[in-house]
Amino acid sequence: MGKDMVFKNVAKQSHFTLENQNGKTENFRDVDVEDYLADMFEDPDQFVILTAPEPRHKVRYVQACVQDEGIEVELGIQEEGTRLFGKICTEEECYRIFLDFYDGVFVPDMGEYQPVEF
Repeated sequence: MGKDMVFKNVAKQSHFTLENQNGKTENFRDVDVEDYLADMFEDPDQFVILTAPEPRHKVRYVQACVQDEGIEVELGIQEEGTRLFGKICTEEECYRIFLDFYDGVFVPDMGEYQPVEF
């Protein structure tokens, strides 16, 4: 049986950050989030991480990558430490999660997510 991954909490930031393996930016719009995700859907070696300036509904960041069974979306839930919870979803659902998180309206149904273990 695996153990939950617990990470150090991310320090408070002044802006959202958007990141993939090509780098990180603070200067972006929602269309850029869509472009990063579209690139990831085309290239299984890509990942995308969107980090909020501070937790929103306990979610510090959302990250995604392509797996054989679909798009794996993980939430960094910040409490004492930051724990990862993930689920497999469609491209459409992945877009929705990222854009809703960016717009500040994403409230995760934690019953849909499982702790990410290592």
